[in-house]
Amino acid sequence: MSPPPYRAVIFDMDGVLTDSEPAFFAAVNDVLARYGKRITVDEYRPCIGTLTDEMWSRVRALKDVPATVDELVEIYEEPLMRRLHEPRPPLPGAHELIATLQGRGVPLGMCTASYQRWVDVILPSAGIDHAFDAVVTAGMVGSTKPDPAPYVLAASLLGVPAAACVVVEDSTAGLTSALRAGAYVVQLRATDTAAPPMEGVGMVIESLRDFPLALVCEC
Repeated sequence: MSPPPYRAVIFDMDGVLTDSEPAFFAAVNDVLARYGKRITVDEYRPCIGTLTDEMWSRVRALKDVPATVDELVEIYEEPLMRRLHEPRPPLPGAHELIATLQGRGVPLGMCTASYQRWVDVILPSAGIDHAFDAVVTAGMVGSTKPDPAPYVLAASLLGVPAAACVVVEDSTAGLTSALRAGAYVVQLRATDTAAPPMEGVGMVIESLRDFPLALVCEC
């Protein structure tokens, strides 16, 4: 990792900017209920930050669901969109941190394993839909988190190498992706679905209000 100050900040979305993971978790159980099954938060946690088909492949095997992955992905869309349209504020400190970084002229990115149609619902609900200079969503790269490709792309869209970026992440897949990309990683543990503290991250914080501004240059 490069020494500070870093030149850009990239945020994950679900579990970092908004607590939208409960909507995804609830929608998974909406689908499983059709088959008389249910998944717990602990069972679901390893699925966080992965692509939808990968998530359903894991859930299908774990719960022995009598449907194909393609069928489950198709069924999932309606309850998920319904859940995502429920009002959902940003996590505490999100607006303030974004405003502070923008005031310093720091390029801001967002990198998520969610699809663009989900992002288009979640970000406006949180009032942060125009906050980012670059956004990477599912389908923009050949491999998603934990592969480093999403964060490498997000950094390049901001015009800086990944090693010059601070990444704020909460999931195991996302943290691994950012670390593999060579970024300085701040692990946020502000929600019930956040991963346990991970070895290799630069810092673990409990709130966006604790973000280490000293790491970032005034650009």
